[in-house]
Amino acid sequence: MDVGAISFLQLPVEILCDVLQVLSVRDLLQCNLVCKCLRRIINDSSALQFTIELARCRMKPAPISKLPVSSRLRILRDRENAWRTFSPKSQHRLKLNHSGTVYEFAGGVYGTGKEIDRRTAYITFYDLPSVTSGAQRSITHTFTDVNVIDFTMDPAQDLLVLVSMNEDSPYLYDLHLRTLSSNEPHPLAPSPILPCYRKLPGLNLTEGAVQIQISGDVIGFLVKEALLSLRAHFEVFKWRAVFPNSCMVKSLFGIDDFTFLSEDHFLLVEPNGVFDVYSFSDSISDPSNPILRACYELPMLSPAYSFWYISLSTNPSPCFPGPTGEEKTYYCSPADRLHACCIYVYQSALPNRDTVYPFVFFFHPDTLLNPPLSWKPSSGNVEINIFSTWQDPNAVDASSLSALDYNNPVLSDLVSSSASSAPSSPQSSPPSSASSVSLDDASHNLLNFPAPQAIPAESSSMLFDTSPSASGRATPSSTESRIPIPWEAWGPQNTRWFLEHLSKDWQRSIYGLRTADCVVDRAALEGLLHRDLSGNLEHSHSNNDSYSEDDGGDESDEDEDGYIFIDEVAFSVGDIESQLGCTGTLPKFLRIRDFNPYSISKALEELAEEEIPTTQDPTLPRTPCSPSSDDQQVSGFSSDMIRNRGGYRRVVNGPTKVNVRGVFRQNIVSCLPYVEVISKDTFNVNEIMMDDCRLLLIKRGRGRKLKTINVLTM
Repeated sequence: MDVGAISFLQLPVEILCDVLQVLSVRDLLQCNLVCKCLRRIINDSSALQFTIELARCRMKPAPISKLPVSSRLRILRDRENAWRTFSPKSQHRLKLNHSGTVYEFAGGVYGTGKEIDRRTAYITFYDLPSVTSGAQRSITHTFTDVNVIDFTMDPAQDLLVLVSMNEDSPYLYDLHLRTLSSNEPHPLAPSPILPCYRKLPGLNLTEGAVQIQISGDVIGFLVKEALLSLRAHFEVFKWRAVFPNSCMVKSLFGIDDFTFLSEDHFLLVEPNGVFDVYSFSDSISDPSNPILRACYELPMLSPAYSFWYISLSTNPSPCFPGPTGEEKTYYCSPADRLHACCIYVYQSALPNRDTVYPFVFFFHPDTLLNPPLSWKPSSGNVEINIFSTWQDPNAVDASSLSALDYNNPVLSDLVSSSASSAPSSPQSSPPSSASSVSLDDASHNLLNFPAPQAIPAESSSMLFDTSPSASGRATPSSTESRIPIPWEAWGPQNTRWFLEHLSKDWQRSIYGLRTADCVVDRAALEGLLHRDLSGNLEHSHSNNDSYSEDDGGDESDEDEDGYIFIDEVAFSVGDIESQLGCTGTLPKFLRIRDFNPYSISKALEELAEEEIPTTQDPTLPRTPCSPSSDDQQVSGFSSDMIRNRGGYRRVVNGPTKVNVRGVFRQNIVSCLPYVEVISKDTFNVNEIMMDDCRLLLIKRGRGRKLKTINVLTM
């Protein structure tokens, strides 16, 4: 009997889904456009929907999960919607047994030490998922035989690393590899102690500033400075390998900080404002390791200024092995992480805290890992004046700033965005988490993080290919790699800059492609100015008090990036209470910035649907992604920089300019797109930590002593 040919669409749906599951996400989205039949099959399959949503959110599936795919899909959608609209599901207070100066937050575990006689005597670790479930589990480890000066941990590997001083060893530091659960030597470590930094003969070395980070089976350890040592020391260990199991970089000029860009690349920052990218092979103790791959310059400072300190932050590490503890269905993609660089500049003639000018900028690691050949100094293609091709109609002219005090100890924010104006509220009824995934316009930008660009500024289409081409990645020789790539070639298109404040800790305020911080509520600040400044604000406002949108007088303004202006005197968000002599904490709005290209595209679509008709009251806010033509100026600042209400979001997908008041030779222009959401309620908080599904609201008292931690679960 003749059997006719069977077309692909005539196969059973179960087989069709199995076939489609092996396709790449890009091909899967293309299949969604072929016909209604395939579109219906893809939309009705929880497994295919989960694959698409993971790619959209820059996540990876958990290797082992007991939950059905439909449940995992619902959890992912609900949580991402909560982040997009800033709608926390619950709030719980963490009951602290003690607090200390050393602490860590990773993998759903918060650890804090307790100092006795100036050394960490014990550390308590709190399981944050247990707090959300209504209980609170914790464990305390005591250290009687180790002089602990710092620690870090990786709960996914049950790994606790203790940094200690050892007077009886030829090395200055010991790294103790222990289990987080029992404080015993880690069974996967051939040696439970890794010695670091050999003492120099004849020099009495003392404790210096150190930094430590775990990235999978690699540990990075930096000695920023040690008295009389004359040089900085950075060492990378393969902690699961037998001795010798490390490679090192020594610098006579110092190393400010480091971070891992990938599983085999790390970034060192020099005190003179140069990024050094190194790689190392799997046989880490090979004499050729590490290899300097490229150097990148930061913006050039004006002659009167010097770099005081530069720090790097990212979370999680690129080799984060996945979730543990609570039931997890996904985790952050190692390739999709945001890095933060905090820059602190001071005037050399006035070396004290009052003359420190802080900045922060964000970038994607692929920017430094895969530089286009056109960035090489020999190409000559570095004379790029990005600002000359773009002019914000609301940009502040330099002549209008001549009367301002350029020696003000804290810089104001003069960021102008062609992609934003007065903010508007998010959708009142967010889309249901049970809705199917279709190939909407935003899906075209699903897999496209902007590749490193060295072109004039234009509106970001978010349609760049992220995969390095054969001609797009340079492997420089040792001579070429020591010639820094100028800032003008790599920086403006691939970063986003903001003014910063000294008390910010970005190491734990960033996760994946999101950042979290807080901005002072203008209404609360103005209320403070009309009462005794020494009064206790803690009893006058609840944690979630909302304040009216009354603009009040012109006594105080808050700018885009965390600076409050009271009678033309600038204060930072981090120290506003201490500067005003408050015994309590000012209520603040919480702010989330999301640099995920899909989040940006989705927000643009949703905000376009909320666009205000021309017949509507002109006093209502305009669409955030369109430029403002009649922006009101308040003491030189546009109205969208004043935080007098919460509960809105906006998209910034065009160039912005930070007026640096002469600290750098030119004002900083940056273009990395992001979407921003502000909480509806205010919180009494000093700083924020975050991970994939929660925010930790830290409240401190006198002397920055930790008082309470509230956990917001998304």
